[in-house]
Amino acid sequence: MKKIYYTLTIIVTVLVTTFFACKKGLNDETYSVFDASKLTLPSDGNDAVIGAYAALKDNGGYGYYAGFLYWLYEYPADVVTTTITSTQGITLDQLTYNPTDMVVNDVWISIFKLVSRTNEAEALINNIDYTSNGSTNTVKQQNLGEVRFLRALAYYDATSLWGDVPLILKPSSQYTVADLNPKLTKQADVEAAMVTDLQYAAANLPASYPASQVARATSGAAKSLLTRLYMRQGQWQKAADESALVINSGAYRIKPMSEGGIVALFDTTNRADNEFIFVLMSSSQPGAYGINSNSFGINSTPWDLNRGYGNFPIVLQFYSIFDKNDARRNLLTGVYKTIYGQVMSVPTQYGGVGGSGPDTVLSKYVYNLKYPATNNYNYAGFNNVVIMRYADIILYRAEALNELNGPTQESIDLINQIRTRANLPNILLANYTKNTLRTEIFSERNKEFFMEGRRREDLFRWGNSETAGADPLSEFKINVIPYLRNQSTYSSSVNYLVYPYPQVEIQSNTSLNASINKGRYQ
Repeated sequence: MKKIYYTLTIIVTVLVTTFFACKKGLNDETYSVFDASKLTLPSDGNDAVIGAYAALKDNGGYGYYAGFLYWLYEYPADVVTTTITSTQGITLDQLTYNPTDMVVNDVWISIFKLVSRTNEAEALINNIDYTSNGSTNTVKQQNLGEVRFLRALAYYDATSLWGDVPLILKPSSQYTVADLNPKLTKQADVEAAMVTDLQYAAANLPASYPASQVARATSGAAKSLLTRLYMRQGQWQKAADESALVINSGAYRIKPMSEGGIVALFDTTNRADNEFIFVLMSSSQPGAYGINSNSFGINSTPWDLNRGYGNFPIVLQFYSIFDKNDARRNLLTGVYKTIYGQVMSVPTQYGGVGGSGPDTVLSKYVYNLKYPATNNYNYAGFNNVVIMRYADIILYRAEALNELNGPTQESIDLINQIRTRANLPNILLANYTKNTLRTEIFSERNKEFFMEGRRREDLFRWGNSETAGADPLSEFKINVIPYLRNQSTYSSSVNYLVYPYPQVEIQSNTSLNASINKGRYQ
């Protein structure tokens, strides 16, 4: 933290030049010194906002929402795994966390870069007189709402991964000596600041933008992130109320089967859709990798399918939980012909069609097709990365209503919206209790949101609800331990709800010491 923020007191990340760097196609992010007294136009404020958005894909095609964040959200759970020969992700997948892990450190730095940019942008925008320079106060409030939404998103990830984290809400020009070595702030206090930011954003952001600006935050995005936060906190009534605002806005819908359903939702040509609430926009143009793209395509699928790296193999048991008519199963590699002419097929015991040699090889894993590679050496990810979509809000509301009142017809109807789009029959109210409907909801969430970064947190929330807060790790243990290569790896002395703080942060921040990682790794 000290390294990031100290640098910013001398060389502030130029939000304006970051924006133009993306437009000009530079290979590296640009840093410079700017004189805030000369950035006095509304266009400067807008450029600062765009520069803040750019931090969502820190470190080229691998950083933050372009890749590494999902390593921390997906590998520890029970769907994504690593192969025996993998050289990446093994410590995360096998729960052998350590504070020197490169991805843990990279995501920490990315998150706090975004925090830094939003703080700098907020201060810059506050100092610009929009109305005297041909714009309006409404646009100014929108720009502030955007950076405050992004700051809340950064802190959502930070608290989800580490719990207590430093809370900094001011630009580097206002730092004291103590701010260069910030102390950890209690998660509840960080979340209170997030609520304040999101409520401001919800009140000041527009409901929508032109299609060309699909990746900008809306009031619906702010309300959706508030919903997600309230769900994590177990504030069911607030979550139900906030999700209702999103649903009743009429701004979103589930992409129906008549338009291709969920498979079409993740088609490479679907750049904008009103099921998407907030996305990281990615360019599919050659040369965009490392500048304005993501690494999902090249990492999600195997080399013998379309020259992907295959870094996110999925266990065969996951394929087996899908009904054969479930449209979502079509987003997994059940059967495919390799670039070498062989057929890869899921074995029959896992719900596949099986087969035998010499031309058919039984798969050891399946791979997700939500972010397909391009079958060439253009490593740019075609798809926008989904951060929040409407189906998530539908199932959040169903879950919140069930936790409040047990099964109701509304919660059943909400779940059936998702099942209908998946080509599955409706479920019936009479067949469920509160506990069995909870299980049904998390089963639907698992099949709906694989490789969208939700499973780890879902398992924690499920365990928390199942045990009335006594053991949030209960469902994590039940579902994850069977997939560990060595089940003794799981230790009751480790709190898997959080990651260890990065060692480099402990070494550079004099307010921290090694004791903060007690119980976070073996």
